[in-house]
Amino acid sequence: MRFSLSALTTSTDTLEAAARHYEEHGFFMVEGVGEAVTRHYKPLVADRLQVSLADLDGILDPNSPPMILPIETRQRMSRIDTTPELAAALLGNLEPVLERLIGGLLHVSSNFHGQFKGGDVKPVDHGGYDPNAQYLEVQGQYLIHQDFSGAALPTSPCGVTLWTPLNSCADWNLRIYPGTHRFGLLCHEWMKLEDPRLAAFGITPVDVVAEAGTCVVFNSLLLHSSSNPGPRRRVSCDLRFFPLTGFLPSQVRLLGTDPLATLRAGLAREDGPTLKAPHLEAAAFLGLVTAPTPCPPYSILNWANYLAVLLNGSPEDALPHMERFVNLAQGIDSGVDIYAKKFHNREVHRTTLANLLAALQARTPEAPEVQTLARRLAA
Repeated sequence: MRFSLSALTTSTDTLEAAARHYEEHGFFMVEGVGEAVTRHYKPLVADRLQVSLADLDGILDPNSPPMILPIETRQRMSRIDTTPELAAALLGNLEPVLERLIGGLLHVSSNFHGQFKGGDVKPVDHGGYDPNAQYLEVQGQYLIHQDFSGAALPTSPCGVTLWTPLNSCADWNLRIYPGTHRFGLLCHEWMKLEDPRLAAFGITPVDVVAEAGTCVVFNSLLLHSSSNPGPRRRVSCDLRFFPLTGFLPSQVRLLGTDPLATLRAGLAREDGPTLKAPHLEAAAFLGLVTAPTPCPPYSILNWANYLAVLLNGSPEDALPHMERFVNLAQGIDSGVDIYAKKFHNREVHRTTLANLLAALQARTPEAPEVQTLARRLAA
């Protein structure tokens, strides 16, 4: 489903329709983002390609001569720093959307990926950004994966990926599998597009054709890949936003005039699990929730329950909640150990929470959530 950015930021009804679609399907498209989103990436991509903005316009022509980037260029494109200016622009222009999907306390990923799809490059699976893989993910067809499951460290399954094409191109689509964010952790190992196990989901994938001036917002548990490789070049960027996550050392951003009021509203609202979970995760890190919320296996709420028990000082009691999140029945993983090895009982960055406490004290020092977090950090 497509929504215009202007309607999302001015119409409560439109924003709620987008949130409902996101809850059920795990994604939606946004149009009319050329000035608000797309243009802010171009100087950073041009810098990494070491070309001028004028030259970049020529490179963005999908029918320009094909090329395989040198490995040094692919390496630079694989991790492009999120500048303060880019973060401020995206938060300022997307604030109502991010606040509704994640909440008022969030992180912006410290870097983003620049995709330069095209050329004769083999498909790439987990580890495409690894030096041993020569950073071929930048240009190769990415196999099916979940952003959260494939990560090397715990972030949040409630993370939101912002996929922004910089040009229009009929080749190299973004393929998404609607609703698969509701099936839990599915694939530490990645899946080929023709994998017969996909049929068990009963889902018809959607191929999103790159269109300049649009973007796709999708949940970090949604199965997705690149598809329809061809001779034409697609250039895109993908950047992630996370709810309050103490495993990250990065700054926690405060959205809106009262992010704690947004948290209270999110905890009280009768949302589905995808929209409820980021508030429960934030509440766990703040020390507001210390007991699990009833939920079925594979539900995204299992991660929030894992955090609630873990952060209350019971790592071994927390682990079963992580295990309930792993879908061995429909996924392709052979066991839960790989997730426990990657994610379990990782260090919480007290500096992240201490800096958040200082920011909240400057705004609402008497708020009960502020007092709870202060006691947790003092313990």
